Amino acid sequence: MKTTHQIVAIAVSLFSSVAIGRAQSFDPGDLAVLRVGNGSASLTSAGTAIFVDQYTTVGSFVSSLAIPSTGSGVLVNSGSASSEGQLTLSANGQYLVFAGYNVAAGTAGVAGASSSSVPRGIATLDANGNYSLIATTATYYSGNNIRGGTSDGNGNYWGAGAASTGGTVYLGTGTPAQIASSNSLVIQDNSGNLFYSTAKGATGIYEIAGTPTSGTATPTLVLANAAPSDFAFNTSMTIAYVANTSGGIQRYDFSGGSWTLSYTLDSGTGMNGLAVDFSGTDPLIYATTESGKKLIEITDTGSGATANTLATVDGSTEAFRGVDFTPQLVPEPSACALMLMGLAGLWDLHRRNRKS
Repeated sequence: MKTTHQIVAIAVSLFSSVAIGRAQSFDPGDLAVLRVGNGSASLTSAGTAIFVDQYTTVGSFVSSLAIPSTGSGVLVNSGSASSEGQLTLSANGQYLVFAGYNVAAGTAGVAGASSSSVPRGIATLDANGNYSLIATTATYYSGNNIRGGTSDGNGNYWGAGAASTGGTVYLGTGTPAQIASSNSLVIQDNSGNLFYSTAKGATGIYEIAGTPTSGTATPTLVLANAAPSDFAFNTSMTIAYVANTSGGIQRYDFSGGSWTLSYTLDSGTGMNGLAVDFSGTDPLIYATTESGKKLIEITDTGSGATANTLATVDGSTEAFRGVDFTPQLVPEPSACALMLMGLAGLWDLHRRNRKS
Protein backbone atom coordinates (compact mmCIF):
# COMPACT_ATOMS: atom_id res chain seq x y z
CA MET A 1 0.00 0.00 0.00
CA LYS A 2 1.37 3.43 -0.97
CA THR A 3 1.71 5.98 1.83
CA THR A 4 0.63 9.60 1.60
CA HIS A 5 4.30 10.56 1.26
CA GLN A 6 4.63 8.21 -1.72
CA ILE A 7 1.52 9.70 -3.27
CA VAL A 8 3.01 13.18 -2.93
CA ALA A 9 6.33 11.99 -4.41
CA ILE A 10 4.56 10.52 -7.42
CA ALA A 11 2.54 13.70 -7.83
CA VAL A 12 5.72 15.78 -7.80
CA SER A 13 7.20 13.45 -10.40
CA LEU A 14 4.14 13.87 -12.61
CA PHE A 15 4.24 17.63 -12.24
CA SER A 16 7.95 17.69 -13.06
CA SER A 17 7.47 15.62 -16.19
CA VAL A 18 4.80 18.04 -17.41
CA ALA A 19 6.99 21.03 -16.55
CA ILE A 20 9.98 19.55 -18.37
CA GLY A 21 7.82 18.89 -21.41
CA ARG A 22 6.76 22.54 -21.34
CA ALA A 23 10.17 24.07 -20.59
CA GLN A 24 10.25 27.76 -21.47
CA SER A 25 12.56 29.32 -23.99
CA PHE A 26 11.90 32.68 -22.35
CA ASP A 27 12.24 33.28 -18.63
CA PRO A 28 9.48 35.38 -17.02
CA GLY A 29 10.39 38.95 -16.21
CA ASP A 30 13.34 39.12 -18.60
CA LEU A 31 13.79 41.43 -21.57
CA ALA A 32 13.36 40.44 -25.22
CA VAL A 33 15.33 42.56 -27.69
CA LEU A 34 14.92 42.38 -31.46
CA ARG A 35 18.31 42.49 -33.18
CA VAL A 36 19.02 42.75 -36.91
CA GLY A 37 22.24 41.37 -38.37
CA ASN A 38 24.50 38.46 -37.49
CA GLY A 39 27.56 40.47 -36.51
CA SER A 40 29.56 39.73 -39.64
CA ALA A 41 28.09 41.45 -42.74
CA SER A 42 27.48 45.22 -42.84
CA LEU A 43 23.87 46.35 -42.42
CA THR A 44 22.30 47.56 -45.67
CA SER A 45 18.83 48.13 -47.09
CA ALA A 46 18.71 44.46 -48.11
CA GLY A 47 16.62 41.94 -46.20
CA THR A 48 18.54 41.14 -43.01
CA ALA A 49 18.22 38.25 -40.57
CA ILE A 50 16.32 38.90 -37.33
CA PHE A 51 17.17 37.56 -33.88
CA VAL A 52 15.30 37.93 -30.60
CA ASP A 53 17.80 38.09 -27.74
CA GLN A 54 16.91 37.50 -24.11
CA TYR A 55 18.59 39.50 -21.35
CA THR A 56 17.93 39.70 -17.65
CA THR A 57 16.93 43.12 -16.36
CA VAL A 58 20.48 43.62 -15.08
CA GLY A 59 21.95 42.98 -18.53
CA SER A 60 23.06 39.34 -18.39
CA PHE A 61 22.71 37.63 -21.78
CA VAL A 62 20.50 34.52 -21.57
CA SER A 63 19.77 33.24 -25.08
CA SER A 64 19.08 34.13 -28.70
CA LEU A 65 16.33 32.89 -31.03
CA ALA A 66 16.93 33.12 -34.78
CA ILE A 67 13.86 33.99 -36.83
CA PRO A 68 13.76 31.98 -40.10
CA SER A 69 15.63 33.85 -42.84
CA THR A 70 14.86 31.29 -45.58
CA GLY A 71 11.87 29.11 -46.41
CA SER A 72 8.12 29.76 -46.48
CA GLY A 73 7.97 31.17 -42.94
CA VAL A 74 10.80 33.63 -43.48
CA LEU A 75 10.69 37.12 -41.99
CA VAL A 76 13.45 39.71 -42.35
CA ASN A 77 13.91 43.45 -41.78
CA SER A 78 15.80 46.10 -43.66
CA GLY A 79 19.22 46.30 -42.04
CA SER A 80 19.42 50.07 -42.39
CA ALA A 81 15.89 51.18 -41.38
CA SER A 82 16.02 51.99 -37.67
CA SER A 83 12.24 52.54 -37.60
CA GLU A 84 11.65 48.83 -38.31
CA GLY A 85 11.92 45.90 -35.93
CA GLN A 86 9.55 47.24 -33.28
CA LEU A 87 8.57 44.67 -30.65
CA THR A 88 5.24 44.61 -28.80
CA LEU A 89 3.54 42.30 -26.33
CA SER A 90 0.02 41.18 -27.23
CA ALA A 91 -2.73 42.58 -25.01
CA ASN A 92 -2.93 39.31 -23.06
CA GLY A 93 0.83 39.21 -22.57
CA GLN A 94 1.23 35.82 -24.24
CA TYR A 95 2.94 36.77 -27.52
CA LEU A 96 5.72 38.99 -28.77
CA VAL A 97 4.52 40.59 -32.01
CA PHE A 98 6.77 41.99 -34.74
CA ALA A 99 6.70 42.67 -38.47
CA GLY A 100 8.90 42.41 -41.54
CA TYR A 101 9.25 41.09 -45.07
CA ASN A 102 8.39 37.57 -46.17
CA VAL A 103 11.45 37.07 -48.40
CA ALA A 104 14.86 35.52 -47.92
CA ALA A 105 17.72 37.41 -46.31
CA GLY A 106 19.81 39.18 -48.93
CA THR A 107 16.85 40.34 -51.02
CA ALA A 108 17.78 43.84 -52.18
CA GLY A 109 15.91 46.99 -51.12
CA VAL A 110 13.05 45.27 -49.31
CA ALA A 111 11.36 48.44 -48.01
CA GLY A 112 11.23 50.02 -51.46
CA ALA A 113 9.96 46.91 -53.21
CA SER A 114 6.30 46.34 -54.06
CA SER A 115 4.32 44.13 -51.71
CA SER A 116 3.37 41.92 -54.63
CA SER A 117 7.00 40.86 -55.02
CA VAL A 118 8.08 41.30 -51.38
CA PRO A 119 5.07 40.50 -49.15
CA ARG A 120 4.88 42.19 -45.77
CA GLY A 121 4.14 40.04 -42.73
CA ILE A 122 3.39 39.89 -39.01
CA ALA A 123 4.81 37.18 -36.76
CA THR A 124 4.72 36.08 -33.12
CA LEU A 125 6.82 34.28 -30.52
CA ASP A 126 5.29 32.66 -27.45
CA ALA A 127 6.93 31.92 -24.08
CA ASN A 128 8.21 28.57 -25.34
CA GLY A 129 9.95 30.20 -28.27
CA ASN A 130 7.42 28.93 -30.80
CA TYR A 131 7.54 31.13 -33.89
CA SER A 132 4.55 31.69 -36.18
CA LEU A 133 4.24 33.80 -39.31
CA ILE A 134 0.67 34.90 -38.67
CA ALA A 135 -0.27 36.92 -41.74
CA THR A 136 1.19 38.30 -44.96
CA THR A 137 -0.07 40.93 -47.37
CA ALA A 138 0.75 41.47 -51.02
CA THR A 139 -1.17 44.77 -51.03
CA TYR A 140 -0.45 46.95 -48.02
CA TYR A 141 2.81 48.82 -47.27
CA SER A 142 3.84 48.48 -50.93
CA GLY A 143 6.99 50.45 -51.72
CA ASN A 144 7.58 51.44 -48.10
CA ASN A 145 8.24 50.22 -44.55
CA ILE A 146 6.21 47.93 -42.33
CA ARG A 147 7.53 48.62 -38.84
CA GLY A 148 5.65 46.68 -36.19
CA GLY A 149 2.44 45.02 -35.11
CA THR A 150 0.18 44.27 -32.18
CA SER A 151 -2.48 41.74 -31.21
CA ASP A 152 -5.36 41.36 -28.80
CA GLY A 153 -4.21 37.76 -28.22
CA ASN A 154 -7.46 36.42 -29.72
CA GLY A 155 -6.54 36.12 -33.38
CA ASN A 156 -6.68 39.78 -34.33
CA TYR A 157 -3.56 41.62 -35.52
CA TRP A 158 -2.77 45.13 -36.66
CA GLY A 159 0.28 46.39 -38.52
CA ALA A 160 2.05 49.75 -38.33
CA GLY A 161 4.00 51.38 -41.12
CA ALA A 162 4.27 54.00 -43.81
CA ALA A 163 1.15 55.99 -44.65
CA SER A 164 1.10 55.81 -48.43
CA THR A 165 -0.35 52.30 -48.63
CA GLY A 166 -0.55 51.34 -44.99
CA GLY A 167 -0.61 53.18 -41.69
CA THR A 168 -2.72 51.12 -39.30
CA VAL A 169 -3.84 47.97 -41.11
CA TYR A 170 -5.92 45.08 -39.78
CA LEU A 171 -4.24 41.79 -40.71
CA GLY A 172 -6.11 39.33 -38.50
CA THR A 173 -8.39 36.42 -39.23
CA GLY A 174 -10.88 38.63 -41.07
CA THR A 175 -10.51 40.58 -44.28
CA PRO A 176 -7.42 42.84 -44.29
CA ALA A 177 -8.38 46.50 -44.04
CA GLN A 178 -6.76 49.89 -43.63
CA ILE A 179 -8.07 51.37 -40.37
CA ALA A 180 -6.14 54.66 -40.37
CA SER A 181 -3.86 56.09 -43.04
CA SER A 182 -1.55 58.07 -40.74
CA ASN A 183 2.11 57.11 -40.88
CA SER A 184 2.76 54.89 -37.83
CA LEU A 185 5.85 53.56 -36.06
CA VAL A 186 4.81 51.54 -33.00
CA ILE A 187 1.31 50.18 -32.41
CA GLN A 188 -0.07 48.73 -29.17
CA ASP A 189 -3.34 47.31 -27.87
CA ASN A 190 -3.74 48.90 -24.43
CA SER A 191 -6.86 48.03 -22.42
CA GLY A 192 -8.90 47.35 -25.52
CA ASN A 193 -7.89 50.45 -27.48
CA LEU A 194 -5.25 50.87 -30.18
CA PHE A 195 -2.46 53.41 -29.72
CA TYR A 196 0.23 54.31 -32.23
CA SER A 197 3.12 56.74 -32.56
CA THR A 198 3.82 58.89 -35.60
CA ALA A 199 6.76 61.13 -36.40
CA LYS A 200 5.27 62.71 -39.53
CA GLY A 201 2.60 65.35 -39.90
CA ALA A 202 0.92 66.07 -36.57
CA THR A 203 3.42 64.06 -34.54
CA GLY A 204 2.76 62.29 -31.26
CA ILE A 205 0.94 59.33 -29.72
CA TYR A 206 -2.60 58.73 -31.01
CA GLU A 207 -5.51 56.60 -29.82
CA ILE A 208 -8.02 54.68 -31.91
CA ALA A 209 -11.09 53.87 -29.83
CA GLY A 210 -11.59 50.13 -29.53
CA THR A 211 -9.91 47.53 -31.74
CA PRO A 212 -11.65 47.95 -35.10
CA THR A 213 -11.20 45.31 -37.78
CA SER A 214 -12.86 47.27 -40.57
CA GLY A 215 -13.98 50.77 -41.45
CA THR A 216 -12.11 54.04 -41.13
CA ALA A 217 -11.19 55.22 -37.64
CA THR A 218 -10.67 58.80 -36.46
CA PRO A 219 -7.51 58.79 -34.29
CA THR A 220 -7.28 61.20 -31.34
CA LEU A 221 -4.04 62.87 -30.27
CA VAL A 222 -3.08 61.81 -26.73
CA LEU A 223 0.51 63.01 -26.34
CA ALA A 224 2.08 65.66 -28.55
CA ASN A 225 5.70 64.70 -29.19
CA ALA A 226 8.06 65.88 -31.93
CA ALA A 227 9.90 62.62 -32.67
CA PRO A 228 8.28 59.67 -30.90
CA SER A 229 9.07 56.01 -31.37
CA ASP A 230 8.01 53.49 -28.71
CA PHE A 231 5.90 54.42 -25.69
CA ALA A 232 4.45 52.98 -22.48
CA PHE A 233 1.47 53.81 -20.23
CA ASN A 234 0.87 52.54 -16.70
CA THR A 235 -2.36 50.59 -16.17
CA SER A 236 -4.20 53.53 -14.63
CA MET A 237 -3.19 55.77 -17.57
CA THR A 238 -1.67 58.43 -15.29
CA ILE A 239 2.00 58.08 -16.27
CA ALA A 240 3.44 57.73 -19.76
CA TYR A 241 6.93 57.50 -21.23
CA VAL A 242 7.91 58.17 -24.83
CA ALA A 243 11.20 57.17 -26.46
CA ASN A 244 12.23 60.17 -28.53
CA THR A 245 14.47 59.50 -31.52
CA SER A 246 15.89 63.03 -31.33
CA GLY A 247 16.89 62.67 -27.72
CA GLY A 248 15.82 61.11 -24.43
CA ILE A 249 12.89 59.44 -22.76
CA GLN A 250 10.13 61.87 -21.93
CA ARG A 251 7.86 61.41 -18.91
CA TYR A 252 4.27 62.67 -18.99
CA ASP A 253 1.86 62.84 -16.07
CA PHE A 254 -1.94 63.04 -16.28
CA SER A 255 -3.55 65.56 -13.96
CA GLY A 256 -6.54 67.86 -14.12
CA GLY A 257 -7.84 66.17 -17.25
CA SER A 258 -4.74 66.61 -19.39
CA TRP A 259 -1.24 65.25 -19.97
CA THR A 260 1.78 67.37 -19.06
CA LEU A 261 5.42 66.79 -20.01
CA SER A 262 7.22 66.51 -16.65
CA TYR A 263 10.84 66.02 -17.74
CA THR A 264 13.18 64.29 -20.16
CA LEU A 265 15.65 61.61 -19.10
CA ASP A 266 19.01 61.22 -20.89
CA SER A 267 18.10 63.97 -23.33
CA GLY A 268 21.38 63.71 -25.23
CA THR A 269 20.70 60.22 -26.58
CA GLY A 270 18.18 59.31 -29.28
CA MET A 271 15.93 56.45 -28.14
CA ASN A 272 13.99 53.81 -30.08
CA GLY A 273 12.49 50.75 -28.35
CA LEU A 274 10.96 51.05 -24.86
CA ALA A 275 9.64 48.85 -22.03
CA VAL A 276 8.70 50.08 -18.56
CA ASP A 277 8.16 48.17 -15.31
CA PHE A 278 5.65 50.21 -13.30
CA SER A 279 5.33 47.71 -10.42
CA GLY A 280 7.63 49.50 -7.96
CA THR A 281 7.72 52.97 -6.44
CA ASP A 282 10.20 54.13 -9.07
CA PRO A 283 9.43 52.93 -12.61
CA LEU A 284 12.21 50.91 -14.26
CA ILE A 285 12.75 51.98 -17.85
CA TYR A 286 14.47 49.86 -20.49
CA ALA A 287 15.25 51.23 -23.93
CA THR A 288 17.30 50.71 -27.06
CA THR A 289 19.13 53.67 -28.52
CA GLU A 290 18.31 55.07 -31.96
CA SER A 291 21.86 54.21 -33.07
CA GLY A 292 21.07 50.56 -32.38
CA LYS A 293 24.22 50.19 -30.30
CA LYS A 294 22.91 50.05 -26.74
CA LEU A 295 20.32 48.53 -24.45
CA ILE A 296 19.99 50.85 -21.45
CA GLU A 297 18.16 51.04 -18.11
CA ILE A 298 16.99 54.06 -16.13
CA THR A 299 15.42 53.94 -12.68
CA ASP A 300 13.12 56.95 -12.67
CA THR A 301 13.91 58.59 -9.35
CA GLY A 302 13.27 62.01 -10.85
CA SER A 303 14.54 64.39 -13.50
CA GLY A 304 18.18 63.79 -12.56
CA ALA A 305 18.08 59.99 -13.07
CA THR A 306 20.85 58.68 -15.32
CA ALA A 307 21.08 55.76 -17.73
CA ASN A 308 23.01 52.53 -17.18
CA THR A 309 24.20 50.52 -20.19
CA LEU A 310 23.08 46.87 -20.01
CA ALA A 311 24.35 45.56 -23.35
CA THR A 312 26.03 46.78 -26.53
CA VAL A 313 26.48 45.77 -30.17
CA ASP A 314 28.55 47.56 -32.82
CA GLY A 315 25.63 49.10 -34.72
CA SER A 316 27.21 48.44 -38.13
CA THR A 317 26.95 44.64 -38.48
CA GLU A 318 24.17 44.15 -35.92
CA ALA A 319 21.80 46.59 -34.23
CA PHE A 320 19.19 46.57 -31.49
CA ARG A 321 15.69 47.64 -32.49
CA GLY A 322 12.58 46.97 -30.36
CA VAL A 323 12.48 45.82 -26.73
CA ASP A 324 9.74 44.46 -24.50
CA PHE A 325 9.28 42.03 -21.64
CA THR A 326 9.23 38.30 -22.31
CA PRO A 327 5.81 36.73 -22.93
CA GLN A 328 3.87 34.89 -20.25
CA LEU A 329 3.69 31.12 -20.23
CA VAL A 330 0.16 29.71 -20.33
CA PRO A 331 -0.01 25.94 -19.61
CA GLU A 332 -1.88 23.92 -22.18
CA PRO A 333 -5.24 22.72 -20.82
CA SER A 334 -4.40 19.18 -21.91
CA ALA A 335 -1.26 19.14 -19.76
CA CYS A 336 -3.09 20.46 -16.71
CA ALA A 337 -5.95 18.01 -17.25
CA LEU A 338 -3.51 15.11 -17.56
CA MET A 339 -1.81 16.04 -14.30
CA LEU A 340 -5.13 16.43 -12.44
CA MET A 341 -6.42 13.11 -13.76
CA GLY A 342 -3.23 11.41 -12.63
CA LEU A 343 -3.48 12.90 -9.15
CA ALA A 344 -7.13 11.89 -8.89
CA GLY A 345 -6.28 8.34 -9.89
CA LEU A 346 -3.46 8.11 -7.37
CA TRP A 347 -5.66 9.44 -4.58
CA ASP A 348 -8.42 6.94 -5.46
CA LEU A 349 -5.85 4.11 -5.38
CA HIS A 350 -4.60 5.31 -1.99
CA ARG A 351 -8.19 5.43 -0.64
CA ARG A 352 -8.98 1.91 -1.87
CA ASN A 353 -5.76 0.48 -0.43
CA ARG A 354 -6.57 1.95 2.98
CA LYS A 355 -9.94 0.21 2.97
CA SER A 356 -8.44 -3.19 2.10
